[in-house]
Amino acid sequence: MEELLIIGIIIGAVVSLMLTAVLLRLGVMIDRFPMSNDGEREKSLWSPVEFTRISVILYWPLYIIGGYMAFQPVRIMLIGGITLLFGLLLFLVTAMLFSAAVYRLIRSKNPESGVPAPVSGPVGTSTGMTSLKLLPSSKIRTSGK
Repeated sequence: MEELLIIGIIIGAVVSLMLTAVLLRLGVMIDRFPMSNDGEREKSLWSPVEFTRISVILYWPLYIIGGYMAFQPVRIMLIGGITLLFGLLLFLVTAMLFSAAVYRLIRSKNPESGVPAPVSGPVGTSTGMTSLKLLPSSKIRTSGK
């Protein structure tokens, strides 16, 4: 049982390292994105870079606490540790997906910025109507034909 916990915590830590690196990079990209109507952005704790850094700084001590809790002999601590680790991973995945969606949204409003998209989306808008890129031959009919 302990071997499975050790393997799970190591795999979770590796995935977390990758996701936190992507999340930090997305925070920087969102914060540096040129806005047409803004001059200089205001820097505060709520700016994308700072808030992402604070989230990552709080994530890792909680991950270590969850890993420690998972190895305690009391069953409630084991369950609490596994739950904390799983919840933290879900938080990180959600934060990364939300940041990618925000970046994609602000990039779609300013396509001439020349900044590449971090993730390509499944929906294309070449004709004004949405069509799935996964099925390029299928198009939404605009007339009744």
